[in-house]
Amino acid sequence: PIVCANLPYNVTSPILEKLVESPCFTAFTVMIQREVARRLCAPQGSSEGGSFSLFLQYYMKPELLFDVPPEKFLPAPKVTSAVIRCVRRERPAVDVADESFFFKVMRVVRAAFAQRRKTLANSLSAALPGIPKESIQQAIADMGLPAAVRGEQLTLEDFAALSAALGREADGD
Repeated sequence: PIVCANLPYNVTSPILEKLVESPCFTAFTVMIQREVARRLCAPQGSSEGGSFSLFLQYYMKPELLFDVPPEKFLPAPKVTSAVIRCVRRERPAVDVADESFFFKVMRVVRAAFAQRRKTLANSLSAALPGIPKESIQQAIADMGLPAAVRGEQLTLEDFAALSAALGREADGD
């Protein structure tokens, strides 16, 4: 089954999250606010994206199809809309050893996106008190990332590697 809808701005994220989490849908095509569409389809690691973009791209292949100008509606809204198509991946975009821990790290990163000035190490150390900050900093350095890296600069592959390293630390390895 597929879904095709025009989503109201104020409920876009919760509806998309439910569509992604419902494995019965193989694809969905939705019209949403253009700025949101661009964020969802932004390249990983760019400042244009966000944590929800990474969540979506973990499960789906999003594609920005076209813009729909305000004058195509009656009454005309104050924003431009865009149509995106998301096709479910046969398997997630990256392999992770422990998906629940991966998403725990991703939840931390979601908070980090809300505080974009905070470094990834500070965000993670505040949210993962069982892991010493030095271990978090070492895991980030071992990935070849600068100490001041921020969450929005990482890709899904980076998060998978980071969650694997921190998962080993959390398990006491």
